[in-house]
Amino acid sequence: MENQEKRYIISCSGASNTGEYADRVARLLDSKEKANMVCMAKVAIGDQNFINKLKSKQGNGIIAIDGCGVQCSKKILLKENIDNIINISITDYGIIKGQTPVVVEKIGEIAEDIINTKL
Repeated sequence: MENQEKRYIISCSGASNTGEYADRVARLLDSKEKANMVCMAKVAIGDQNFINKLKSKQGNGIIAIDGCGVQCSKKILLKENIDNIINISITDYGIIKGQTPVVVEKIGEIAEDIINTKL
């Protein structure tokens, strides 16, 4: 990945445990310099300069980490015609919304899977 531009990553930051997982996984990938985390709220409010920047950088796919099956991150991107999306759902990792406690080890495990399979 040294010669390749890092992918943008956007995540759910919802109020549930699954939203916290999504957010913390994205932040971990950003802090490890594996992806560039971007602000979902700027897309949601229609910041056209920001949206145009994302559109110009979606060549390799923008990673959208969603906490659950509602897929808010993915839907917000699609609403702005950003469609080269690699969608990841935290619930696909055995996390049960409203039940599974948030633990650092599982955040790291999910991040490593994304590094190994999506980046």
